[in-house]
Amino acid sequence: MVEFAQRKRRLIAIAGKGGTGKTVLTALMTKILVSFDKDKILVIDADPAMGLSNILGVRVGKTLEDVRNEIIKVASTGKREEKTQMVMMLDYKVFEALVEKRGFALLAMGQPKAPGCFCPANTLLKSAVQSLSKSFDIVLIDCEAGLEQISRKVVSSVETLTITTDVTMRGVKTAVAIKKAAHKFTKARRVGLVVNRVRNGEKSIQSLTLKAGMEIFGWIPEDHHITEWDLVGRPIIDLSQTSPSVIAVRQIMENMHLAI
Repeated sequence: MVEFAQRKRRLIAIAGKGGTGKTVLTALMTKILVSFDKDKILVIDADPAMGLSNILGVRVGKTLEDVRNEIIKVASTGKREEKTQMVMMLDYKVFEALVEKRGFALLAMGQPKAPGCFCPANTLLKSAVQSLSKSFDIVLIDCEAGLEQISRKVVSSVETLTITTDVTMRGVKTAVAIKKAAHKFTKARRVGLVVNRVRNGEKSIQSLTLKAGMEIFGWIPEDHHITEWDLVGRPIIDLSQTSPSVIAVRQIMENMHLAI
């Protein structure tokens, strides 16, 4: 029987090139962790596109971006006492944005309401990760595609960084760039690769993974269940435990020592 690894306060970020399946991987990891029913799990949708919220079937009310706009409004129009109170209540405001579901809580970064740089939102996200991680045993962070949140040290405190790629050289090259940035800008003790949508078994990824030059956490076969469920908007977290992708992710988590 698979049991939850007895290690507390683990921060795991999932990064990768856009379209390589990092959000699906995060959702399936959430599903498996919830099935263990052992510890408090926080899932952070750090991608402004908010794809994770959708495939987990979570309706988000307040986002971190909403909290940031509240702060801006008070800072520009509020009295001195109100500004002081807002600073003191910042952690509470972040907790207020959590959505509690069966077995896990979710925090969504949200989309900026005005054009421009994501830097202010990412700064608040970094603060939220540091604050909230104290109250949960496992924190999964679905990062924005690319290197932005790595190089800006948004997820600098993570213990494990999981990088997703598909079976293309472009995906692997992006994974290598993220690995280099992670070694420079994070405290991650483990950085590993997950190869997604593999069609011809393990042999088809050997040459790609050799070129990646990093630890391989595992690979996920192409799973038509995910495609079908995504087309009709069914939450992937409800996939059967016998689905090929779920079985593969369970093995990946064992390799990551998240499940033993």
